[in-house]
Amino acid sequence: MTGGLVIIVPARYGASRLPGKPLADVAGRPLLVRVLDGLSGCGADVLAAATDDVRIADAARMAGYDAVLTGEAASGTARVAEAWRKLGRPGTRIVNAQGDEPCAAPQWIEALVSVPPSDDLVVTLARRAGPGAGLSESSVKVVLDSAGEAMYFSRSPIPHSAGSFLEHVGVYCFSPASLERCVSSPVSEASRLERLEQLSWMHHGVRIAVVEGDFGGTGVDTPEDLERVRRLFE
Repeated sequence: MTGGLVIIVPARYGASRLPGKPLADVAGRPLLVRVLDGLSGCGADVLAAATDDVRIADAARMAGYDAVLTGEAASGTARVAEAWRKLGRPGTRIVNAQGDEPCAAPQWIEALVSVPPSDDLVVTLARRAGPGAGLSESSVKVVLDSAGEAMYFSRSPIPHSAGSFLEHVGVYCFSPASLERCVSSPVSEASRLERLEQLSWMHHGVRIAVVEGDFGGTGVDTPEDLERVRRLFE
């Protein structure tokens, strides 16, 4: 698809709302492996899981994928950065594809790399969602400026009283410099309150370009989400 493309899928065992989530069965394959399967056709130079749990690494390797063991990490992007460094800092585009998006597909990566890289820019995705998304804390909403860059992300319904919401899709594309800049950014107050790492990046001057499209699927944060995804695959 593009030279120097590295995709790393961070996964940890101890998710607070759904422990063991990366290994949860989705139609006969672990959730993490479903994510890797979905991205396997995009022509990446590197496609690997990043985890601090041997069970998760073993599951990825048994399915034929690479896995990098990391230490504890403050965020998914910090885990991606550690794995990327352990791999020798390869590539010109580094994608953090979160391990709870089993409907991830090559079209997602095509959209991410459609935006030229920059040392102060991160690229992510968003999809239109109905009013019900505004009620869900696990559905992260984003508001854009006139240039298509993020103004703010929130778990609350923004903009207020909207009929539909722009829902963030959990993938990011970095240049090597923007990845290092993001993981070195101190945690901002808004980031701490919202529990959204990207708000710290924005607070410290990193721009986030948002590509809007029909990126179908759903993230898995709760047991209800997991059952919904199982029904999709079955």
